[in-house]
Amino acid sequence: MRTRICFYLLLLLPLLVYWQTLSHEYGIREDYQFLRIAREEQGELVKVTASHGRPLYGALLETSYALAGQVENLMWMRLLSVGLLVVLAIVLWRQLYHSNWGEVESAALSLGIVFLPSSQFVVGAAACWPQVLTLVLALAGFSAVETEIERGGLKRVVALLGGCMIYAAASLIYQSNVLFALVPITAIFLVRSGREPLNDLKWGGTHLAVMLTGMLLGWLLVQGLFSNGVFEQSGRMALETNPFTKLLWFVLHPLPNSLALYAIADDHFSGVIFYALLALGMIALFYFAFRRVQASGNAVALRKWKIVLFALPFLASAISLVAAERSAGYRTLFALAGLVLMLGFFAVRTLLEGRKVKTHLLYSGYAGVFALVGFVAERQPYLLVAEPQGHEWSLMRGAVLRAGFNKVVRAYVITPTADQRSTTRIYRDEFGVVTSASERAAQEMFKAAVRARFPDKLPRGSAYTVEAGPAEPAAGTYDLVVDMRKLAELRQ
Repeated sequence: MRTRICFYLLLLLPLLVYWQTLSHEYGIREDYQFLRIAREEQGELVKVTASHGRPLYGALLETSYALAGQVENLMWMRLLSVGLLVVLAIVLWRQLYHSNWGEVESAALSLGIVFLPSSQFVVGAAACWPQVLTLVLALAGFSAVETEIERGGLKRVVALLGGCMIYAAASLIYQSNVLFALVPITAIFLVRSGREPLNDLKWGGTHLAVMLTGMLLGWLLVQGLFSNGVFEQSGRMALETNPFTKLLWFVLHPLPNSLALYAIADDHFSGVIFYALLALGMIALFYFAFRRVQASGNAVALRKWKIVLFALPFLASAISLVAAERSAGYRTLFALAGLVLMLGFFAVRTLLEGRKVKTHLLYSGYAGVFALVGFVAERQPYLLVAEPQGHEWSLMRGAVLRAGFNKVVRAYVITPTADQRSTTRIYRDEFGVVTSASERAAQEMFKAAVRARFPDKLPRGSAYTVEAGPAEPAAGTYDLVVDMRKLAELRQ
């Protein structure tokens, strides 16, 4: 009965929590452009993403956007993200449960990962579904190795090669998410009894070697494509030249964002109290758990804690640390945030070890925490992604639907500023973003609205041009003016 309850919770809760977001009709900045490119410039998405070292990402995007065709069908791509997150949660749950983690504990951790801000954003952004596929492949690569790692002979060799190939394929989609394999690796590393055929060093070293080798193979393949002129390398693939300022950036942005777990950073500091309390609470939890292990005199357990606390966070962010680009977006934090959450569960387990805690009280505690987490995970992507983006799309689509297209229409979009957004909160380029603030995105949104009204072709004798900018045009200059500054009127 307990197993069935865990399974159905992992299967159904993500869909229930994210349903309002994934079923809402909207697109984000890249959606409008990708819909047009997949329709009019076949192969271009592959070139763009391959220039960043992700050729498979582009192929998956081009196929899915071509099938979607219209903004109203983007919900199926978001639904695919939720489905892949469910697969990730169920597989991780079973993997941890068979590796000395408790069944409910494993299910709670897996569900917690599905509700992280990183998951919230990829559910809200249709273009991010291949990133979730990368997470599933990373877990598959780990499972392939773990299945045979304790055995010898040909089966072990085949498993290691298979895991390496899976990691390599995943790195061609989204490199930073391959490092999510560190979550199950670390979780099992912490609970190993020491009586296994392979000692901890060999076991962990083998897993890390296979993962890093697979990522290296993917990188070498991409470099070969660049050197042969198949794709042109983007300047964004440059390597970091100032490691000290990069470490400072890591401490100020990705690390606290991950420690704060479900409280997202806010450019206007409206939620800074909850953000700071959660981050400090996690640090305190790790500190007290570490002190208890230190006081126990268990040298092996202490050595594991030191490795996990002081080395693995940097490895989980290796791609961001090595790359010159300094993006603090939540979409790049899956590995680090997952590692923090897993270590939080293990810290609670460490502090409760040896104490008599009634099972029903522990389960009730999990239920209470996840009721709150589920509520936050349902509201944040809807209020900061789906609803405001839906406002922009409705405003643009309504203007296009009311316009006459029986001649050449000269259209102009007045772009809003970030202060004219419809949300009360905003964080960098993700939560609360104003798509139409970009002139190019505003033009692409207009084109998508025209295609939604005339899916086959424009009426005979009609055509249109569209320009965008922050300045209000002179009267009579354009036939149709779409004022996106009206978004500010929708702010609650």
